Amino acid sequence: MSTRPARTHLFGNGSRGALPFVAVGALIGVLSAGFVVGIVDLGVSLAVGGVALALAVASGAARGGLLPTVGALWIFAVWWFVFPPMVGLLTGNWETGSRYTYPRFLDYGYASAAAEVRGGIEQGVTNGVVLAALLGTGGYLLGTVGAWIAVRR
Repeated sequence: MSTRPARTHLFGNGSRGALPFVAVGALIGVLSAGFVVGIVDLGVSLAVGGVALALAVASGAARGGLLPTVGALWIFAVWWFVFPPMVGLLTGNWETGSRYTYPRFLDYGYASAAAEVRGGIEQGVTNGVVLAALLGTGGYLLGTVGAWIAVRR
């Protein structure tokens, strides 16, 4: 019995394991530029979750590997929580309730930009793991099943 299919699904098919990381890197670059210029808002929205889910589905269809997909989405989630307050801290434009706070699901805030960055790191690491595991696994399974059905026809 070969472990090749399991290895392919866990780590990716050859160099395709790098695809999720490349896609997240490009996505972070585009969203960062858009946020700094003022075009993109990184608050809690279905668009951010939809983009992450679409990335996971594409990774599953391309056999990018489950672990690289979840890892890349975790990096994206940490960036999503940390980047806005970091920009606010570095530019000096931070204030409570502004676009420079990290995406939060409850109405509480911090009194300083540095505390907001620390809170973003904490939330990004803890909530990011959950987001990456749920969206990454679900999306990867959808993409893998979709690719399997397309090949079977």
